[in-house]
Amino acid sequence: MDEIVQILQDRAGLSPDQAQEVARAIVGVIKSKVPSEFQGIVDQYLGGGGGDAQAGSGGLGGLLGAAEGLFGSKG
Repeated sequence: MDEIVQILQDRAGLSPDQAQEVARAIVGVIKSKVPSEFQGIVDQYLGGGGGDAQAGSGGLGGLLGAAEGLFGSKG
């Protein structure tokens, strides 16, 4: 989630607190859109629970790669 917070600060000019809130909202929306069995993956890669949680070893790119692996690539 730290990666999302940093992007929001850099690109949107949000304060750290604002960026945290937006990041939590983004993670919440993502979790609400995936089946319950995949919500743990979202937490693992995006640190969905806490504001200071570290992203998983793959970060956002790792999450996207995992999703591509589950659903197949368009290549």
